[in-house]
Amino acid sequence: MIPPEEESDDDPGAGPDPAGEAGVGEDAADDDPSDASRDADDAGDDEGDDAPDDGSPETAEPGYLWTFGEQEERLGDEYERHMEILDDMEVGEILDLDLAREGDYVRWAAAQSLEEQGWTSQAIDVLRSIGRAGAPHPALSYPDIGLRLHDLLRERGDYAEALGVLEQVESADPNRRDACRERRAEVLILTGEVEEGLRLFEKAARSVPDEPWIPLTAAWALIRAGDYDAATGWIARGERAARRLEDEEELRAVDNEVERLQNEARIRSERKRREAGRPVAPPAGEPGVVMGGAGGEDLRQSILAALDAEEVLLTRTPPRSEADRAAAIERLGALHKRASSAWDEAVERHQEELIARFDDLQWEVVEVAERFGLKLPGVED
Repeated sequence: MIPPEEESDDDPGAGPDPAGEAGVGEDAADDDPSDASRDADDAGDDEGDDAPDDGSPETAEPGYLWTFGEQEERLGDEYERHMEILDDMEVGEILDLDLAREGDYVRWAAAQSLEEQGWTSQAIDVLRSIGRAGAPHPALSYPDIGLRLHDLLRERGDYAEALGVLEQVESADPNRRDACRERRAEVLILTGEVEEGLRLFEKAARSVPDEPWIPLTAAWALIRAGDYDAATGWIARGERAARRLEDEEELRAVDNEVERLQNEARIRSERKRREAGRPVAPPAGEPGVVMGGAGGEDLRQSILAALDAEEVLLTRTPPRSEADRAAAIERLGALHKRASSAWDEAVERHQEELIARFDDLQWEVVEVAERFGLKLPGVED
């Protein structure tokens, strides 16, 4: 349950939308375009009250109604504990806390820290508990927190629950309708309902034509769904919208995101076309594989193309039953084994560049598995 935001005479007002002006969240995931939007909006805030004063008023961070300066002034010891959890505690220390006995303010600090340290499932569990009991905390923006929960659920493929969270957010705060609509559009694309998802993105983009993050988020959803050609048009729309930005810092953030998305769409599209035109390369160490020179890179690209296809499949239909999970683990495990075998051969041949590339590739496979809550056998943490 996400409580509505309370109004009071001394309320500094709601903080910025967690997805920048576009209203679409992240990563996640670190690759979500809205993270770049938040980075542009919040640049310089990482050091909190120690950041240099450039004369502009401090704004509240996503998830808060008050700035950190206001929290420190008005909450005292409660603020200090919040910041200790947020900035200083390791995962083990946070997991040892009895969060069931804590209020939402402490839980929000714990959820943020767990997510930052890569413990996404634990962060989701804490986020689910926020707003369910007790009076709403006056420093928190509960709709922002709900949107963050949605984003994490969406990233690991819990689409039904993620959409349910959006309904709660919009019910609690109708002003978040646009943010919720864009997130619904993203889920529709990821689950294969591309036409309906793009219809919603088109409506959003036309309502705010100067906002580049809406088309860029649509582009990333299309890339994740494996529709690389369609993504390029939306990237171009985001680039055109960015030319009308006056904030140079945000313009740089958009330019960086445009470049990243263009590279992702181009590279994945090239891999897909190349693999469609030739037989799948056998695992390293089998006859026909030449690890020297271009042969090793060809093998790496072949594994990456298979990983791209697997990620698209898992994104559209996340494994839920034990049988589906076992099948996904078997497929990803086979890709990991191919990368591991290639790494072994590169080590034997003292091919330093291939050693590094196949080491990275092994972890790319692991990261895809972990995003969907899959544990590959024989892979150490």
